[in-house]
Amino acid sequence: MNHSPSYTVSLEPLAAETFSPFGDVVSRPTGERRRYLPTMLNRADEAQTFSLWISGAAAVGQLPLPLTTLERHPYSAQTFVPLGSARYLAIICAATPDGGPDLATLRGFIAGPDQIVTYARNVWHHPMTVLDAPMEFAVAMGVTGQQNDDVFCSLDAAVTIVMPPTAS
Repeated sequence: MNHSPSYTVSLEPLAAETFSPFGDVVSRPTGERRRYLPTMLNRADEAQTFSLWISGAAAVGQLPLPLTTLERHPYSAQTFVPLGSARYLAIICAATPDGGPDLATLRGFIAGPDQIVTYARNVWHHPMTVLDAPMEFAVAMGVTGQQNDDVFCSLDAAVTIVMPPTAS
């Protein structure tokens, strides 16, 4: 009998240090005039056009959250700036040697509304998911204008995102 693998990922608080293998996390500027985003413009030569758009995300409602798809962007980093006050999820994984998502490396982070996330080029991530209430994001990345700016992968494994166990 052939069984698909299954994975359960417990969410953890988002911190720059733990997220660094996958991209950057910075806080929105408070009391500063500017806050620069270190890898936001990390892009391939083919991604000559800088694109900025507003994207809405509905609230997920409750966990556990089943994951069915991941995406990556081979030509550019992708930055999300939250424009509301909800918490959101940053779910990522490394790539396998052949470039597909390595589900054994899946990690899930809970981001606060003051945290800006940049996914590095080619990092597999789940589409933006908001926990508390619908929220919009300003999204920025370099694009080639071709269909392969966004690569999607349907998962052939059961993946569930859960809240961390409560300390007793």
